[in-house]
Amino acid sequence: MSFRANTLSGEIPPWLGLLTKLEFLSLRNNSFTGSIPSFSSLTNLQVVDFSLNSLQGNIPQELGRLHNLQTLFMEDNHLSGPIPSSIFNMSALQDIAFSGNELSGSLPSDLCSHLSLLEGIYLSENQLSGEIPSNLSKCLQLWDVSLSYNSFNGKIPKEIGELKFLQILYLGGNNLSGVIPSEIGNLWNLARFGIEENQISGTIPLTIFNISSLQGLNLRHNLLSGNLPKDIGNLTNLNYLDISDNKLIGSLPREIGKLYQLETLILGSNNLTGFIPLEIFNMSILRIISLSANSLPDSLPTNFGHALPALEELYLRRNGLSGSIPYSITNCSKLRVIELGDNFFTGFVPHFLGNLRMLERLHLLNNNLRTEPTSSELSFITSLTNCRSLIVLRIADNPLEGIIPASVGNLSTSLQAFIASNCKIKGIIPSEIGNLSSLITLSLSENELSGNIPPTVSHLQNFQGLYLNSNNLIGSIPEGFCDLHSLVELSLSRNKFSGRIPECLGNITSLRSIILDSNMLTSSIPSSVWRLKDLLELSLFSNSLTGFIPPEIGNLVSANYIDLSMNHLSDSIPSTLGNLISITNLSLAHNLLEGFIPESVGKMIVGAKYITRKCTYRKQVVKVDS
Repeated sequence: MSFRANTLSGEIPPWLGLLTKLEFLSLRNNSFTGSIPSFSSLTNLQVVDFSLNSLQGNIPQELGRLHNLQTLFMEDNHLSGPIPSSIFNMSALQDIAFSGNELSGSLPSDLCSHLSLLEGIYLSENQLSGEIPSNLSKCLQLWDVSLSYNSFNGKIPKEIGELKFLQILYLGGNNLSGVIPSEIGNLWNLARFGIEENQISGTIPLTIFNISSLQGLNLRHNLLSGNLPKDIGNLTNLNYLDISDNKLIGSLPREIGKLYQLETLILGSNNLTGFIPLEIFNMSILRIISLSANSLPDSLPTNFGHALPALEELYLRRNGLSGSIPYSITNCSKLRVIELGDNFFTGFVPHFLGNLRMLERLHLLNNNLRTEPTSSELSFITSLTNCRSLIVLRIADNPLEGIIPASVGNLSTSLQAFIASNCKIKGIIPSEIGNLSSLITLSLSENELSGNIPPTVSHLQNFQGLYLNSNNLIGSIPEGFCDLHSLVELSLSRNKFSGRIPECLGNITSLRSIILDSNMLTSSIPSSVWRLKDLLELSLFSNSLTGFIPPEIGNLVSANYIDLSMNHLSDSIPSTLGNLISITNLSLAHNLLEGFIPESVGKMIVGAKYITRKCTYRKQVVKVDS
């Protein structure tokens, strides 16, 4: 009986328990809720599949009475509690699948004593703990063991090496320690091996590189050390290799080039040194190359892209690479991601990058790239308008020295982030920036921009972060900002803005950070600002703000940083300042405040753990610093 892949809801009908001759029951992929009935009378059942529902509660102990059951699937529900011990006594079971629940407890030490026919055990993504039983080796028919993303601890049992039919071994995302047992190399049929995100240490045993059947090897985010041996070239069926975020040393072996089936190569965040073997650039079906955060100082070969027609993602960030970006990269016509930041690339930001029509993310930050001298504009931006899927453009920390062209408004309507801080950019912010309807983050800080903020910025309804600090921008803060209802961070400090802070700014309830210090702003702080109860940062120091600090400042209970120093604020300090229970940095220094520091401020300081504050009183000046 199968009701799979519908939109059925409610509890599982108890009358199903009357169908005593039932052998197959599938309610997979519906919206059933409630607990699982015991169905202990359905002793003829061979298959039960309740996966992909919203079932809750414990797995019934009575299921252990279904002695003919071969397949038990209850994945992706909300089941909790321990796995009943009776499950491990069902001698006919071939598959147990409880992945994607909230099951807890440990596995029994005699897990496989009565499961001689078991072929697959799928318990990933639960809350199981304890050690992985060495008794697992008694399930000699096992070909899939998936225990990843739980809280298992201890060592990987060396007895697993006795499972001669094992094809898949997933142990990632636990708290496992110790070393990789050399006995893993006895698993001659192993195709997928994953122990990522554990605390496994030691070197990678050479026996692993003799498993010629291996197709996927994921050792990411452990404490593995030593060299990557040339024996890696034996894994000629490998299509996925990730040993990133470990402590590997030495050079990359040229034998990697023998992995002709490899599609994904991820070795970033290690301590690898030397040069990138040229053989890597001849692996014709590679889709992903990630070697970031090593020490592989070299220049990219001029024929870089000639033999990488399938390349989609290239991550070479933070390696010390130098030279220019080769034109041959345009042969990688499927490239979606280029990350070359934090290197020493020189020359011009190439116009030919615009030929990569499928480009989604371009990260060139923190190099020594310039814009072509034939134009005063950042002309490469015009070429990138051909990349209609561009989502992120990061070119910060390069000495570009040019003007943002009006063609910036012709960039992809999918563009979400434009990061170009500290690039010696001159001129004005073109009004066409308002055409980038999907833009979420715009960072042009620490440049030499002048003029006003264009009013078209108010068209950017998805805006969450605007960073224009440390420029020469003038004029008033546009009232149009108040139309940016998703704005989270506004940073306009160290410019020459004048006039009032818009009263409506406090109506943007999404705001968490308002950084307007070091300008020439006047008048009083808008009363609406004090209604932003979720505001975390308020920096208004070094302006010419007047008026008094109202009692409503006490509404900013989430704020951890408030700096109103170096203004012309007067009158007394409100006692409600003591309501700022989250504050770690508060400065009211160099104003015209009078009277006493309220006692409530002292209580706030006493109650703030690990925070020391100094409060001093001077004539007509009260200073409260962290």
